[in-house]
Amino acid sequence: MQPRDPISELHDTRLYQLLFTIDREYADRITRFVNGIAPILANTQRHFPYYTRHDAHHGFRVVRRIEQVLDPSCLELVAQDRLNPAELFLLIGAAYAHDLGMTIFPGETDELLGSLHLKQATGWEISPVLQTYLRREHSKRGGEYIRLNAEALGVPVNLVSALDTMMRSHNLAISELGFLDAVHAAIERPLDVRQLAAIVCTGDALEFSDTRVMDGVLDHLKIDPSDSARVSYRENMKHIGIGDSLAISDDGRVIVAGAFAEAEVLALAHRTLDQMEEWIQGYCDIDQRSRRRRLRISAEPFLRNLSFAGGRFERLGVRLNKRSVIDLIASNAVWKTNTGIAIRELVQNAVEACRYRAHHAAPADRYAPTVRVEFDRAQRTVRVIDNGCGMSERTVLNNFLTVGSSRSKEAGYVDAEYAPIARFGIGFWSVFVIAREARIETAEFEPYRGRPESAAHASGIAFEVSLGELKDYTVFKPIIRPCGTMVNLTLSDDTAIDEVYARALTMLHCPEIPVTLVLDGEESTIARAVPAVSDADILGNRSRIKDELGVQLFHWQGSIGESELSLGLAYRMVDGKATFLADPTSSLMTALGGIRSPSTSVCGFSVPVRPKALCLDLLRVGSFRANHSTPRGFEFGLDRQQLLQNKASQRFARDIAGLIHAGYRAFLDATNSRDPATIAALREQSEMHGGNVFDTFTGSELVDAAKHYPDLLCFRLFPVTPDSTLDQIKPVHINLTELRRLTGTIFTLQTRVDLRLQGARFISFDTESQQAVWTVCEAVRNWMNTGKVSSPAYVIEANRAASMLFDADPESSVEFFSQHPFGHLCVQAINLERLSFDAAAANVLGEVRGRWTGAIYLRTFTAPGKKPYVFLGRHRILIERSSRLAQHLGELHSSGKEMRLTDTLALLKEDEQGFTAESIKNLL
Repeated sequence: MQPRDPISELHDTRLYQLLFTIDREYADRITRFVNGIAPILANTQRHFPYYTRHDAHHGFRVVRRIEQVLDPSCLELVAQDRLNPAELFLLIGAAYAHDLGMTIFPGETDELLGSLHLKQATGWEISPVLQTYLRREHSKRGGEYIRLNAEALGVPVNLVSALDTMMRSHNLAISELGFLDAVHAAIERPLDVRQLAAIVCTGDALEFSDTRVMDGVLDHLKIDPSDSARVSYRENMKHIGIGDSLAISDDGRVIVAGAFAEAEVLALAHRTLDQMEEWIQGYCDIDQRSRRRRLRISAEPFLRNLSFAGGRFERLGVRLNKRSVIDLIASNAVWKTNTGIAIRELVQNAVEACRYRAHHAAPADRYAPTVRVEFDRAQRTVRVIDNGCGMSERTVLNNFLTVGSSRSKEAGYVDAEYAPIARFGIGFWSVFVIAREARIETAEFEPYRGRPESAAHASGIAFEVSLGELKDYTVFKPIIRPCGTMVNLTLSDDTAIDEVYARALTMLHCPEIPVTLVLDGEESTIARAVPAVSDADILGNRSRIKDELGVQLFHWQGSIGESELSLGLAYRMVDGKATFLADPTSSLMTALGGIRSPSTSVCGFSVPVRPKALCLDLLRVGSFRANHSTPRGFEFGLDRQQLLQNKASQRFARDIAGLIHAGYRAFLDATNSRDPATIAALREQSEMHGGNVFDTFTGSELVDAAKHYPDLLCFRLFPVTPDSTLDQIKPVHINLTELRRLTGTIFTLQTRVDLRLQGARFISFDTESQQAVWTVCEAVRNWMNTGKVSSPAYVIEANRAASMLFDADPESSVEFFSQHPFGHLCVQAINLERLSFDAAAANVLGEVRGRWTGAIYLRTFTAPGKKPYVFLGRHRILIERSSRLAQHLGELHSSGKEMRLTDTLALLKEDEQGFTAESIKNLL
């Protein structure tokens, strides 16, 4: 059935007829309004030819749906709650005009296309750039057009703002719509624009009819192979399958019927109805909070009868057992390893509720957020109390008690100025690691916004959850309480309340909302900012070494953007310079007692973050605390104990490294130690006793150092000349900036050689000893005298700084010399002119993990015995790039066969030790 002319349809609606009866002027105005925008709406199809109908007939159908969802008294002439003329005008106007901005207005073409840098060439009307702009801006554009043409369109000046608000509302999420609080009035009566907007949105959501599909659209879609055409085809077929078979029963339930021939279309219909159910629940919530209710529609799930002609359609291809899923979430598998996580999750939810309320609170609320956690040993209970946003019944059912559904996933919950901490919708269930039941009391603050006195005595609900008895229903008991939420946990018999308290303290660092923990009446307030690293964080129980060894502690705090850090270092002063040595042969770590644990967090909640490469091995001689104050951009693991790698987490790691280096510079200045020799010595001292790991691929560490801390990466080089004796070779100390000006070659010996004696006895050539340096110096001098090496030449000790240089030279290689009784020793050679300080390492096949783990370098060299490979320690291997072995490994790597690749490398390691497998003989 083809739509009639827009004015005839308008005049057939009950809303218009009531308006005509009670106020002819408003009736004439709405007629003029519809008559004025109908031609504009008709042009929408020019720019969106595959869309369902968005013209004046769609507006007529929305008005019809509004009539069906309204309480009958709203349309009765003599009823006290009857809609007044202004309300009727706004409902009809918004129903027709909410999509007005989806097309180009009269006289706008040239200016709009110019602003979008488009030309009126063939196909400009359906340009993706134009379509994207019209979709994104249509609510704003429609309201602006009406404002500029209000008089011509018959819109009363005093209703322009209200109409604009209602038109925009259909693009708002429920949470955003709930915060519409602009004050409007007309005909000497207040206008509840938020409720009127919810009514229009309800009618728009339910607008299914057999006229939604435009004539000829399906024929065009059938011959268009594009992905967008397939999506549009399913959308149109969804409307055809249901047609006008959506109705409202006498008790307000939505009933939907339909027939489908394609499973994908039927699945799409179900997903659409799921979304509609959520919207209707939200609109009903808004209506229920209004001064008087006007919607008769029920927020209960729709009654569906959608048939499928191609077989038996089972909606859930994968079924989940509710009991098993919740048992898994609240089991050892996720949270049991740390009983404090349950409290962390509740406090995190409470802080989020306070952040959300603070973001949306009116100045009149005088809102002061607070979170309180009360531990009661005698009652064996823990209560987490907040005065945050609270929850409605809909939020409880749709989010709090729905596993995997977080309010933060609602489109309107996140906006340009607000980012939530919450993520997955499973955190609450962690409480059953420590508790047998939970009682929740809550009252939402939205209805009391701007009324702090009423918010202190709000209408709320109470309910209980027990893991022992998962019910298919929830009983909500009405209560009066302050806006916010209280979760009361009754602990299980095997839960140690003191352990829960202690562990919770370690996970709450510096949340932005005031958090107080109370244990049997004794209060402990969590710091709001990153606390300083304490003496105990570094010394533990060994405070007496301060006097015994003359240990001093350096403290520093700083921030970069939204990242804040405090730093602490233990050191001694010797000859006017700082040192990390306890005595001439051992580092302070031996006196301090091991590696310290840093404290890192996002929004004050503990989560491990590993900073980018540092200029020293900090945690052997000190510690740090760091916090990022906003959750924006971060992605968490399921249990929120890990950050997933993305731009936000990488930026935070860079911030931490930058702040540590800033604090370290302050330390060097304070101790008169900012010279290259002392900086190099401090790095070496911090890496003693196992920290000097140099036989791994360093990746972009030298690039990072050149960019962020060239003054703090210092090198000790031993210059070698053809006629220098060992006693004449004196080290020079330079930082990275100075090293970049050098030319020549640097040599280093990093491959340990073990010689078997008798039985299980070995002797080793220690690459980290002073003897190794002198041995390499002697070898380099001999090479210079034979013309194999030219001047200038340097030797560097076996350390990670040397490895960074080796990785930054794309043609770095190796040389060999004989050393009795160890045989051939492998020396790495680095050409200073070839070093790259702004790009990733080249000629590295990749890092692999498996039977052998490490990095594969493609290089040119000649090894003793003509082997096409050389292992440089445990986790590096050089492959002669022209060899058959290199070709084979490259093929395995490019085809993704990492297991075979690492197996081959493990066999090469066996070959190095004299055990050659048949499978690799042809590669050698």
